[in-house]
Amino acid sequence: MKCPSKNICLAWIKDHKNVSIFLLHKETELRYATGEFVGKNAETLLCKLEEGMFLSFGQSMQLFHGEPLMRRINEIIDRVVEAGLHKVWYSLQMHRHKIYSHEIALVHPLDEYYSFNLYHMQPAFYLLFMGWSLCVFCFMFEVLYIRLLSK
Repeated sequence: MKCPSKNICLAWIKDHKNVSIFLLHKETELRYATGEFVGKNAETLLCKLEEGMFLSFGQSMQLFHGEPLMRRINEIIDRVVEAGLHKVWYSLQMHRHKIYSHEIALVHPLDEYYSFNLYHMQPAFYLLFMGWSLCVFCFMFEVLYIRLLSK
């Protein structure tokens, strides 16, 4: 079926769920971040493919042949990609869109990769410290109790 326009197809998808459409991954995340693809109870209005993305393409930058800074530009791009800075910049951009749209949207469901670090383990360390403190207190109480009983 031929859609009259992309916006009409997106409205059909959200309201009736009777149309399938290919969207760019970044465009989909942007629309989730702005709350356009999120329902009243923060549920997603779209169904995704099981395998995720169906098409990926990179961005390119054109330089003149024999550019003296070509090696340095390639080195910087490699370092940015290896460090994951482009993903951080993209997530900051999505976070900014979420804030400006005043919507609560779940861009990444919890079944995907999640960065888990020591900050998230802080309550576990507090509980561990409290357990050790309780053990030391019980040990001291037991030692003092035995010394008092032996006299």
